[in-house]
Amino acid sequence: MKAGVKVLLDEIAEDFTQYLKSGNLNIGSFSKKIDPNLNIDNVEKLLKIHFVLTERRDKNEVGVIDFIDQLSERIRRIKTTVKKRTDLFKGEIKGRICWKDTLNYRYNQNPKDKTLFICDRREKNYEISENLVLKRLLQVIHGIVYEDLRVAIEEKYEWVKGWTIEEEKLKETLNRIFFRNVYLRRIDLTNIKITDRMISRAKRSRQPLYREAATLLSRYRKLMNYEFDPEEAKKLLENTFIKPEKIEVLFELYWVIKIIKDNFENPKFRLIVPGENVVAEWESGEYLYKIYHDSCGSFQFKESIRYLDEQLEDKDNYLGRELKVIEELERIAKKHLQDTLWGGRPDIILEKYDKNGEIVSVLIGEVKYTDDKNYAIQGLKELLEYIALIKESGRYRVKYENLFENLEKIRGCLFLDTIAEWDIEGEGNIQVVMFGEDSKKLERIIGGVKHESRS
Repeated sequence: MKAGVKVLLDEIAEDFTQYLKSGNLNIGSFSKKIDPNLNIDNVEKLLKIHFVLTERRDKNEVGVIDFIDQLSERIRRIKTTVKKRTDLFKGEIKGRICWKDTLNYRYNQNPKDKTLFICDRREKNYEISENLVLKRLLQVIHGIVYEDLRVAIEEKYEWVKGWTIEEEKLKETLNRIFFRNVYLRRIDLTNIKITDRMISRAKRSRQPLYREAATLLSRYRKLMNYEFDPEEAKKLLENTFIKPEKIEVLFELYWVIKIIKDNFENPKFRLIVPGENVVAEWESGEYLYKIYHDSCGSFQFKESIRYLDEQLEDKDNYLGRELKVIEELERIAKKHLQDTLWGGRPDIILEKYDKNGEIVSVLIGEVKYTDDKNYAIQGLKELLEYIALIKESGRYRVKYENLFENLEKIRGCLFLDTIAEWDIEGEGNIQVVMFGEDSKKLERIIGGVKHESRS
């Protein structure tokens, strides 16, 4: 039976929040797997998408979708203040004539000119704190919907249906109000900084429109600063992992976090170098650790059929004939083709280095979110292939004569969901760990790191 979504969220939310807040977790590779068409390449974009997908779940909660849904009706009662100003007019009168100032001005400038008037005018002022907060919020939402979520909405993905339902068409409603509303058009945000004081003032408004706008803008700012609690983290993971039906990616994230949490005591995290596909990097005891997701890490997992051909004495076999196929295809197509016979990227790689920067050990992890035994066995096969074919600088890490028998530096682990009839045990440095099992097995395969860090 598969681990349910709620169980996974409960397991991961608190640690996910902790690591993300402290900047110790890079989830770029996870977010890229959610939907390649969206090009989600960083946490910030993930948080933005989560923000505009939020809905009201109870009367005390505010959601972006519900806010935009009610915007057309509420914005009719937009708040203004009256601004008094005194102007000089010649040959016309606008407002109430201020006779005392008018006569004084004429006397000092030109007593004979009866066309000069000083008038008091009253103008509506729209640029008050509440309206500035409202427009900034709509500006934020509009940018996310029309840029970050554009592909998903245009393709009418099921998980963004709140923005595409026929009855309301919230996207068009947002666009129409943001650009055409006569009140909002008079509000200029150029060089305007929305302060915390402005937001606090809007939160105290009698109108729900402003109170909710301020609450949402405050929430957005906290998200951009990674300031959120486990409950918010659950909603984030639901909106960005569960709704696009990428629960298996969430399952991979669960195991990455579990490896760190259960096997290292107070690790000293290091700044991750931009551009690297490292999820986290830290020191524990005398060692440096790097954990990767959906990556080859510092190694190569690729086999060229031409390289294998150089090793073959007898070409009359499967590999020799496959090479002939590629050569003939290139001749006919007049195009050089990729000659990869095998290649892949493990779900998880944990690299352990000593103080001299030398590799001490490598843990390769294959993750399968399944309760199907046959599919899990296929995952075990993939894991064995990674162990057998891992290369460093073009050379195999494990000698053929020691393959699967004496793995000193290479370790493998198959991470599974709960499978009721599973009867396959791991051996030596190749283990199988199921969801919900005691973490001792995982600690052993990693190498007793908690014990090391205590000493």
